[in-house]
Amino acid sequence: MATPTHEYTTTTPEVPDGVETKPIPNDIVPYTYLNRLTPPVGTSFFQKETITIFDNQQISVKGLHLETLTWRTDVYKYATGARPDKPDFKKNGGEIYIILVHAGTGRAPDVLPFFELTKTVKVPSSIIPVKQYPASNSGTPSGSDLAYRIDYLNAMAMFKDGGHSSFPFDASYQEDFVRHQAEQTGLERTDGVEFGVVPRLPFHAIFTYPIIGLSVFKCLDPSAFPATFTFRAGAGWPGSSRHGSITKDVSISFDFAP
Repeated sequence: MATPTHEYTTTTPEVPDGVETKPIPNDIVPYTYLNRLTPPVGTSFFQKETITIFDNQQISVKGLHLETLTWRTDVYKYATGARPDKPDFKKNGGEIYIILVHAGTGRAPDVLPFFELTKTVKVPSSIIPVKQYPASNSGTPSGSDLAYRIDYLNAMAMFKDGGHSSFPFDASYQEDFVRHQAEQTGLERTDGVEFGVVPRLPFHAIFTYPIIGLSVFKCLDPSAFPATFTFRAGAGWPGSSRHGSITKDVSISFDFAP
């Protein structure tokens, strides 16, 4: 029998301007979802795009079907502190932030003990991994489930009026979610981030889960763009012959025209 995941309501409550919304799981009370990552209209040196990394793609090894995966991410790009189209960006205190908000669904048809479902994002040396949310071992136990919270806030000095004036912007994101009979992992590496789900189910169970996570990266050199991000999804038993993966390179650009 499939492990239950979030069952989404069909209505979304009214929210303030500038706050992005998503369907609300009815199995989490209280539930928090606040996405304030998009600055006001007219902000300079900000871009957002949505990338479909994998669309209903299978992970298999030696004829063994390990997972069917749909993975997409919203990419938020900010140039802060100094104009990226002017010299001495780093010297003047400039920073570029790349925030990835991950979503999608995975389905593993036959999980056993020590089965892992991992996602990694590898970046070039010009991109600095900052944080993966939520972190490993951050869940709050509730019976056989674990409750998690993503809580991100970054006070940014953004630009407007074609880059001629600045204003403060608090980029923030909060989300509560529950892993049913599973554990969420998340960590930073020198060349990227990794996150995933480890099921805690009986033998030969079907496991369906929503992909949830937020990755933060930083860059100090505007000339690093476009930058190639390598997305990898793995399923199975790490270190064994029954572990498969799929990989996709994505070029992320940033147009610094004000």
